[in-house]
Amino acid sequence: MNLAENIYRYRSAKNWSQTELAEALDVSRQSISKWENGTSVPELDKLIKMRELFGVTIDELVFDTPKEQKEDMLVIESSGHVSTKWLIGIIMFVFGMILFLLSIFWGDHLYFGEVVGELSSVVIVLLSVSMLATNNFKVLAGSTLIYIIYTVVCFGILNVTSVSNYIFTGVAGWIILVWLIVWGTNATKGLKEKKDNITVGME
Repeated sequence: MNLAENIYRYRSAKNWSQTELAEALDVSRQSISKWENGTSVPELDKLIKMRELFGVTIDELVFDTPKEQKEDMLVIESSGHVSTKWLIGIIMFVFGMILFLLSIFWGDHLYFGEVVGELSSVVIVLLSVSMLATNNFKVLAGSTLIYIIYTVVCFGILNVTSVSNYIFTGVAGWIILVWLIVWGTNATKGLKEKKDNITVGME
């Protein structure tokens, strides 16, 4: 990766728009667009400021950094701290899996019962996955497909109409819907910025 790609990658990792980064650096949005398009390069003082904003070294900003190629990870910053979103997602995922195992093997001993425990654990795991892979369309599509298959089998084939199942499908459906909206918003935002980059580069 080159400097232009890295600026775009680190900015996206922070979920900042070009305008927000421009305001932080006291430059115009067109300047950010040109930097990301590779038609111009930032001055040294701007590189230093971006290094501080992104929490990376100058080498990581200017040169290739293979260890951080996956934007969705966004796990460890240069300071060594784990991002709050990732930490919450991991904790929820682990808790959901533990609850699922408890529901399977010791469901009869749980206060809320085996079925409620299993369905609740799946909701928690689904929510954690949506947090950890917000912009990953493949994971979103896979989760949506599993949800559709589950709904069709339960209501269309097995005719499972328990209250807990209705609540589960409703909550899981809302999680997937919100996840889809967030993914679509981020994808549209990214396409718009790329289009702006091309437009500025042609000027």
